[in-house]
Amino acid sequence: MTEADYVVVGAGSAGCAVARRLAESGASVVLLEAGGADNKGWAKMLFQIPGAINVMHSTPQLKKLFDWGYKSTPQR
Repeated sequence: MTEADYVVVGAGSAGCAVARRLAESGASVVLLEAGGADNKGWAKMLFQIPGAINVMHSTPQLKKLFDWGYKSTPQR
């Protein structure tokens, strides 16, 4: 496949559900996932603490570990 109607980034529970619904409608869908485990030692623990996402995204040293900084623009 060289073209797709939709590209869904992130195969978490929401990404998979969105990709499935789009595919059920007959659209061609690409579902992208970074892969690998979130096993960065202490960082793995942060994912299990409610509200820790706020700390991760407000602390520059932590944010660069989890935010790849990709930007997107509308294609149509």
